[in-house]
Amino acid sequence: MTDQVSCPDCDCKLNVPQDIENGEIISCPCCGLELEVKISQGGGLVSLQELTIEGEDWGE
Repeated sequence: MTDQVSCPDCDCKLNVPQDIENGEIISCPCCGLELEVKISQGGGLVSLQELTIEGEDWGE
């Protein structure tokens, strides 16, 4: 069974398996954006956030 959520960038509908884990990374098949899965405390509501990778700080 899957949950359907929308990409925050292009509103494409994504099917997210119910056994997906919090913090897992998936890619939007429409725009290619990498998204981090967020699951509520109760294990219900699933949302997607754009994956942000912070660059290393080289002391600049």
